[in-house]
Amino acid sequence: MKMSKSVLLTLTLSALLGANAHAGLLGSLGVSKKIHTQAVKDVYSGLRFHYYDKDDRLMIVNDFLKTVELEYALLPLKAKRVGLDFNKLKAEAIAAEENAADITATAADRANEETRDRLSFLQAKANMQFMDRMQKLVAQFQDTHFSIQEKISRPFVYTGVRLFRIDGKILVGSLEKKFLSMVSKLSGADLSRIQMGDEVLSINGQPVEERINELKKFIGASSDEFADSQAIRSLTIRNFAYDNSNSVTIEFKNAGIFKLPLFANMAKDSTPRLDALTFFKKIGVPTDSSTIGMNFEKASKTWNDSAITFEGYSAGKLHLNLKGLNEMIGDDGRPALRTGYYINKGRTYGVLQILTFMTRNVKTADAQMSFIDGIRNFVLELKENQIPLILDLRVNGGGNGNLPAQVLSVLAPEGMMYPGATSGFRMTSYMRQLQEPSLFQEVVGEDQSFGLTIDQMKDFFQKTIDERRSYTPMFAAEVIPYDMAKVKGFNNKIVALVTADCISACDKMSFLLKASKRAVIIGTHSNGTGAGYLSSGEMNTKWEDRLRVFETQVPNYLFGLPGSSIDQVVFEDNSVESMCTENMPTKADIPYAPTMLDLARNNAGWLQKAASVLEAMK
Repeated sequence: MKMSKSVLLTLTLSALLGANAHAGLLGSLGVSKKIHTQAVKDVYSGLRFHYYDKDDRLMIVNDFLKTVELEYALLPLKAKRVGLDFNKLKAEAIAAEENAADITATAADRANEETRDRLSFLQAKANMQFMDRMQKLVAQFQDTHFSIQEKISRPFVYTGVRLFRIDGKILVGSLEKKFLSMVSKLSGADLSRIQMGDEVLSINGQPVEERINELKKFIGASSDEFADSQAIRSLTIRNFAYDNSNSVTIEFKNAGIFKLPLFANMAKDSTPRLDALTFFKKIGVPTDSSTIGMNFEKASKTWNDSAITFEGYSAGKLHLNLKGLNEMIGDDGRPALRTGYYINKGRTYGVLQILTFMTRNVKTADAQMSFIDGIRNFVLELKENQIPLILDLRVNGGGNGNLPAQVLSVLAPEGMMYPGATSGFRMTSYMRQLQEPSLFQEVVGEDQSFGLTIDQMKDFFQKTIDERRSYTPMFAAEVIPYDMAKVKGFNNKIVALVTADCISACDKMSFLLKASKRAVIIGTHSNGTGAGYLSSGEMNTKWEDRLRVFETQVPNYLFGLPGSSIDQVVFEDNSVESMCTENMPTKADIPYAPTMLDLARNNAGWLQKAASVLEAMK
């Protein structure tokens, strides 16, 4: 029987109100007395922009923490890996907002322009401090995959100097010479004495290592090395923990002490944050109109777009030492793969830089192909000429988690078959809703010749629920055979270069290479991520607060080390503890860190080390 909408509404209310409810209640307002509503948000407390008062902040923090508790795949594991006490963290975060006083204004304050300006600055500063506290809160999870972003981003402040850790010291690695020349002309200070390779001793009178340790508290990182590198970068460019100053004073070992002006990046197509701009105006930080770099027009006293670029060291510039360089562009228009040859002491080595796993296709000036075919073509060339391979993974931010297995397949010797990476689930409401439709379908058709079957997955999934466990066992859903279609086996020697900037899918690439013993790894270690994102067309774990201030993607599943055999597809009940790679980076077989040779000659030290290791391999 088809019912009208009004009848359905009557039945719904009757069900909610009990057996004595009747349609006559719809005409009265008595029912509304039983509905308790929270007060509507006061949007008027901000004088010149949206100000986050205590009620706002507590609502945001509580909602975020509840989402973490419900959906974050690593939460139980973090207690063992990094000693995270979630209850303590939660209590401290809530207490911080309870104890932070509100900046309020009376009608008289609003009418007085001087008072209004002063209170607006204090509200702007309070907003910045709240966003800093949220960033520090998330950083305590020590997870490179888990960071929080403002939906309208705060601008970066920066100088014309970039710093790096080289030979264990903090050195000037690159300079924006046009920018520094412009500042010299405007200020009268001779900044030309600041040279690449000069050591930095202090920042604003504070020993540089102390300042780095302070900034590391804001960095979400699965390993200390990654936190360190990001904190060093943040010494001269960041969009958090703003100082109450329009300059940064840097003490250089050779050049002396310089006060460098700070500029706030405001790209023309960015959405301005009025609270940040109010803060910058008060402390005297000018804004530019370009991405990173600017030109100052004296006549109009404005900053205009320019093609200013930094000169000097970058870990990605290794390719400048190669012959026969071929650069392949990814779907996003950026370099994805580079291939070429390094010649040292009369010997030739093939070099493959994998800069991302975020693209399906690559193209050159002459052709377009799949990402894997771009690698295959070069590997076939090396195979034909019996040339060893240097695989550079040092600046790879990750992407598609399926691609590392395909790369290993291309690099595998003829006849080899390797176990693939493993996965695991924290048993959350989200994961149950995501997995159950496929696990409990009525008609199942699948290839059961190798790998995990749906029946096996259904069994351990149900067992985890019945035994009320936090995690499923780790399981292997794939095996990795050698590339039978095109390469048909690659037996040449391989070394892989790895640092903590090898993240996520690149972490997978690193531990697959090490577990398979297919390459000798040179460097420090990979990033140490072990959780990612599973979603469907209907569901994901993207979070944003109800005031649309912050957003993040919550890691919702685990990945980790392969098993020792292709025959084992489901591992022990507590295998998450030993196999998930979060905070357990793949360590290099042979240690190496950047030296002055790398700074001076575009990573030549890395190439020389790789060549020497290849020559020593049997």
